[in-house]
Amino acid sequence: MKKHRLLFPFFLTALFVVTGTWVVWAQTAPDDIVINFVAAEEQEEGVALDVFFTFVDGNGRPVAKANIESATIQLLGAGFEPVPVVVEDPQTPVYIALIIDTSGSMQNVIGDVRQAAISAIDSAPPTAYFSVIQFNETSQVVQDFTNDPGRVKNAIAALDSVPDKGTCLYDTLYDAVDLLDEQIQGQPYRRAIILFTDGKDQLRIGDDAPCSRFTYDDVINAARPSGITNPLTPIHTIGLTDAEGDNLNEAELRSMAADTRAFSAIGGAANLGDLFQEILNGLNSQLVARALLCDAQEGENAAVLAIKVRENDAMLTGDFGFVASREYVCQAPPPPTKIRINSLQYDAGSDLYQLSLGVANPETIRRLIINVWDARGGVQVLPDQIFENPEQTLIVELDASSLDNDRAYRIQVQAEDESGLLIEDDKENVILAEKEFTYMRPQFSFAIQSVNPDFESGQLLLDLALAAPSGEGAMTYEGFIVDESTGSKVSDFGPGVLDGRQVQIPLPEAMTEAEEPTGYRVTLFLITPDQTRAEALYEFTPIPPPKPGLGTRIMQGLANNPAIAAAIVVVLVFTAVLFLFQNRQKKKNQVAAPRPPVDKTNVFMAPPPIAAAPVPPASSQLLRLRVIQSPGASAGKETVVEHFPYIIGREGCDFNIEGDLRVSRRHLEITRQGDRFFVTDLDSSNGTYLNNNRLPAHQPTAISGKQEIRLGIQTIIELET
Repeated sequence: MKKHRLLFPFFLTALFVVTGTWVVWAQTAPDDIVINFVAAEEQEEGVALDVFFTFVDGNGRPVAKANIESATIQLLGAGFEPVPVVVEDPQTPVYIALIIDTSGSMQNVIGDVRQAAISAIDSAPPTAYFSVIQFNETSQVVQDFTNDPGRVKNAIAALDSVPDKGTCLYDTLYDAVDLLDEQIQGQPYRRAIILFTDGKDQLRIGDDAPCSRFTYDDVINAARPSGITNPLTPIHTIGLTDAEGDNLNEAELRSMAADTRAFSAIGGAANLGDLFQEILNGLNSQLVARALLCDAQEGENAAVLAIKVRENDAMLTGDFGFVASREYVCQAPPPPTKIRINSLQYDAGSDLYQLSLGVANPETIRRLIINVWDARGGVQVLPDQIFENPEQTLIVELDASSLDNDRAYRIQVQAEDESGLLIEDDKENVILAEKEFTYMRPQFSFAIQSVNPDFESGQLLLDLALAAPSGEGAMTYEGFIVDESTGSKVSDFGPGVLDGRQVQIPLPEAMTEAEEPTGYRVTLFLITPDQTRAEALYEFTPIPPPKPGLGTRIMQGLANNPAIAAAIVVVLVFTAVLFLFQNRQKKKNQVAAPRPPVDKTNVFMAPPPIAAAPVPPASSQLLRLRVIQSPGASAGKETVVEHFPYIIGREGCDFNIEGDLRVSRRHLEITRQGDRFFVTDLDSSNGTYLNNNRLPAHQPTAISGKQEIRLGIQTIIELET
C-alpha cells in the first residue's frame, strides 16, 4: 500500500450526509429511479410502505432534486389501482458503519484523519448512529453504534495506524454486514457502509497472497442477500490513488458499489473535493415514498413505484417487493367527490385550449358539465360540454376561435349524481372547480404536422397546422433540407405561394437515390403579407421504395433515350425481314419428297391433353392488428389493416385505443413499402416499445412475423404479417 498525504477531511464529511440532509447541487434531468430500501409495516387497514429511492441520470449518477408532478405505487396483477404516495426527505434512523483503513500506509495521514473525523461529527444530525471500525490485518470495533457525538469523537481520536500491517478488506466488510444485522434486528431502519482504503486485499505490497479468508463474492452475497424480505446493505467506496503506482483495485471498488446499489469515487488527492462531493450527492439524494396499501396478497407481493417529473416526459418506474402475513382488501368508503383542474394549456396552432381535470371518486358522478363564462359580463360564451360517467382523468378541448382577444374568461365545472341533482362540495357550492384565464390570440404561428415523400410523383408533401394572421393576402414559403447524419444541405426550395395547409416541393435527389432509410431535418419559413416571418422544424426518415428489377431499369433507360430505342427497333425489324427472306429462299430450293402410300387400317388417336401448370396466386400480404392488453374497452379488439399509412392513437385515428390516457392522441403510424411493413412512433408522451426497447420518435422500424408492441404503460398490441 502506497504512502501518501491527502486532504482527508473531505472523506469524513461524506459520512454524515447519508442521514438525509437535503443538499441541492447542479440540476440534472433524472432518467431513472433506483429502489434503495423498502420498509413494510402491517396495520389493521392495510400495509404501510416506506420505499426509499434515488433519482439517477443516464450514467447512473444521482440527481439530488426533481420537480415531481405525480407519484403512485401499484401492485402488479389484475384489478389493482395506483395508489398516490407522499414523497419527502427520510426522517428514520440511519445506521452507518464507518470503516477506516489503519494499515501501515496510513501512518503519515492518520493525524489528519482523526482531526477531520472529529470536526465532521459536529454536523451529524441527531438521528445518525455511528459505529467506528478500524482495520488492517484484523478489524476492531472501536465504538459500537451510538448517537452520542462525544463518544464517537473519543473513538475517532483513538485511531492509529499500525506499521507493516496488511489489508484484510473482505473480512472487515463481511463482519460489518453482520454487525449491522445484529444491531438493526429486522427494524425498518436504513443502513450503509462507507469504506475508505488506499489498497486492496493483500498481506504485503507486491504479494498477491490474499489477507482475508472471505472473498469478494462472499461480501456481495452478504450485502445483497436473496429474498425480497432481506435488506440490502449499500457499500459506498472511496479509493485513493497517487501517481506512484497501481496498488488500488479501482475496478473492484466500483463494482462493489454498483453491485450493492451504492456510489463510488476514485481519484487522487488533487481532486478529492469533487470525488467526495459525488458521494455526498449520492447519499443526500435519497427520498422516501410513503403510502398505505389497503389491497395486498398473502405472501410475496410485487409492486412498482411510478413517478412523473417535469424534467422528463416519460414515467420513471422502479420495481420492488414486500411480504404480507395475510390478505388485505380495501374496505374504506369512497371519498367525497372532488374535481381538480390540473392544467390549462393553449395550442396556438389549432387555436384550442386543452383542459386537464382530475376527478376523485368518479363513480358518484353521472354527468360532468363544463362551461365557459365571460369573467366580467357574467355571460356564458361557449356551450356546455357534457361527459357521461367520467374517469379519474379527463382531457377536454375548448375552441377559442369565438373568444375576444385580451379578455378574461372563467371555466366552471359542475357534476350531477345518479338522480340528476347537482353535487355540492363541503361548502355547499355547486361549482366544484373553476379557473380564470385571459385569451390572447397569437398574431401568427404554425407547425409542421407531417412530412410524406411521394416517390411515384417525385414530390415531398409537408402538412401544416396554421394559426393564420389577420389581414388579406397570401403567404409565401421557403426553406431547406439537411441530412442529419452528415449535416450537409440536400435541398433548397422556394420561394413559393402557400396554397391551403400543404407545401409540395420536388423530392430531393438524395432521397430518390437512397437505398436505406436516412434521417433528414426540414426547416420551413412562412412569410405573411406584412412580412412577418415564422419558422418551424421537423425531423423525418423517409423509407425508400424497392429498387426496380433489371427489366424495369432497361425499359426506363430506353424510355429516357428514344434514339437508342429507335435504333434497336430498326435492328430488330431488319433482322426479322432478313430471316423471312432467307427462309423463303430455302423453301424454293427444296424438292418435295413423294408421299408414302397410306395404310387405311391404321387408327390415329389424339394424344392426351397436357395439364397446364398451376399459376400461383398473386402475393397479397395482409397485416393483422389485435389489442392484447389495455385498461379500457379496446382490449381484445382486432382488425385487418388495409390502407397505409395507418394511425393508432387515443382518438381521431384509424384505430382508437379507448380508455388509456397514457396513449397519445396520435401515437403510432404503420406504413408499407412493397412487402415490408414499418412502425413509427409519432413523438408520443409515454413512448412505443418493441422488444422492451423504446423506439426513437419519427424513425421507421421494420417489423415481420408476429410481434408485440407496447403503447405507453398499459396497452399492448400484436401485429402479424
